[in-house]
Amino acid sequence: MILRAGVFIFLLLLLLFHPLFLRADENSNDWRREWSLEEDFDIAIDTEGYHFPVSIAFVPEPGSGPKDPLYFVTELRGRVKVVTNDRSVYTFAEDFINFTPPKELPNASGENGLTGICLDPENGYVFVTFVYQDENNILRNNIARFDSTPGTFSQKPLSMTTFTDVLSREGSSPSHQIGPCQVYENTLFVSVGDGFLIYPGTRNYFRSQDENSVLGKILRMTLGGKPVRSNPYYVDDDITKARNYVWAIGFRNPFGLKIVDGRVFVADNGPLVDRFIEVHKGGNYLWDGSDMSIATNADVVFVPAAGVAQLDFYPEGLNIFPERFRGKFYQAICGDPEDDVTAIKGRSVVTLDYSFKQNKVLSPPSTFLRYSGSGFQSLVGLAIGPDGLYFVPIMPISDGRSVVFKVSYDPESKHPYTLGNETSAPRLLEERGCYGCHTYGENDWGKAGPSLDSELLFSSISGRLSSDEYIKSVKELDSQETEPYKSYREERSEVVRKKGIEKVRTWVKYHIVEPKFDNPYSQMPNLGIDEEESEILSMFLVPDEPAWRVRMWRKLHKVIPEFRFRHLAYSFLLGFAIALVIAGGYTFIKRQK
Repeated sequence: MILRAGVFIFLLLLLLFHPLFLRADENSNDWRREWSLEEDFDIAIDTEGYHFPVSIAFVPEPGSGPKDPLYFVTELRGRVKVVTNDRSVYTFAEDFINFTPPKELPNASGENGLTGICLDPENGYVFVTFVYQDENNILRNNIARFDSTPGTFSQKPLSMTTFTDVLSREGSSPSHQIGPCQVYENTLFVSVGDGFLIYPGTRNYFRSQDENSVLGKILRMTLGGKPVRSNPYYVDDDITKARNYVWAIGFRNPFGLKIVDGRVFVADNGPLVDRFIEVHKGGNYLWDGSDMSIATNADVVFVPAAGVAQLDFYPEGLNIFPERFRGKFYQAICGDPEDDVTAIKGRSVVTLDYSFKQNKVLSPPSTFLRYSGSGFQSLVGLAIGPDGLYFVPIMPISDGRSVVFKVSYDPESKHPYTLGNETSAPRLLEERGCYGCHTYGENDWGKAGPSLDSELLFSSISGRLSSDEYIKSVKELDSQETEPYKSYREERSEVVRKKGIEKVRTWVKYHIVEPKFDNPYSQMPNLGIDEEESEILSMFLVPDEPAWRVRMWRKLHKVIPEFRFRHLAYSFLLGFAIALVIAGGYTFIKRQK
């Protein structure tokens, strides 16, 4: 009897949390709905089959053969993939990093690994930047150079060289590790984070101001990892002296780096403020632990900080986009992969209109594309390709695939979800200022209004709507001939008639459109929301699924972020449940005999 009860409970829990029975599952959504674009652009999956992809680098002049490399993709956990002209995906390099994250993405503890990549076509070099764990389990930064075919590159490297001695004398830390790289005039530029918390309890931003440290710097070296004599702090050719490599100081977490006609541009992450800035040889960019130091002399400040990541520049001579999108920087804003539907920042690509004559950004950042989905996601890598903008979301998309997207200008088959008609509930809540008065999820925003968490919202509203006092107040308002009460008689009657979730959802829908429709004393302002938007918001705030089930599903999503692994787990659990049923049935039959 106990066995049968246990099997029943197990199967019930399995059904309750299986994705087929949850609206929160990825399969219930079309991945195209997750992205909003500028008008007349389209988005397509270019390649797939990755594991936490983070950055892209295109071959400047690829070969003409179908198997010639077109672009490279780094994966956070240590693989370098190469994509050929026919869009086949091959593993270029793997098993050269010793690193195991304490927790996996989307947890922030999983952000370290293989990050930056840059190419030197003249020599066929592929440079990658990464962190590794040494024999004492200490995180350290490093650079690897893979040799391949000059000009066109190859599907496999001929050899590998690491620049361990240049960087290994100092530790790294979560997030603030070595970042992107760029090759310019036979030298390698590399950005390195400040190390943040190399040792628990010790903030190491002071290293950013120390020219004898590689941390918090833009470094410059030969393509063989040697010091460059023209570096501003150079003293000799000793590869163990950090100052021989330092080109500029004063950075926190410079995760975007781009060189345009010899001019160096950096996207640097601050605590509460991010920045985009042109960087000069020998310059000090002031990071001292304060947001003020990040904002000082910045060309663009992002407030609040949203996670500026990979950076690229669209040259004027490339004609794949309309003129107003040319000659601009394209900046990935990664946000936080651990954020879900409560996130209100980041996870987008913005354009920056920088004047090389006036040495300044001419207008505020303009959003080019944005993630509008409700799952855990982060947008880290991008690159301008020969036929469009390519970018990588680090987490799998809603159907479980890890992909490289291509955005192209195509008015004929344009993407149906544009920035102008974006209707995701989180974005509507943000744009209408709802977070200024209400808390939601784990985010502690405004306290003027009630929490928007569905359970709390349902319990507080349903109690009021079911009371005798509410029925009485509705009758009083129905007798009014003034607005808005006169125009909302049918709506109030609909709320009274309905039951349960539908009752609360209907009330929320009308309350969002006209806060005073059933309450003359409501302090909520009229937000100018139309009926379509109120329908979206009411479904979001009062979902069909119980909130506790959705929360449990999202926790599972964090623990097992990749779609295919979650379903392997479900398959195992289902198989185990079936085995229990068979075993129970066999035991029952045996006892009957």
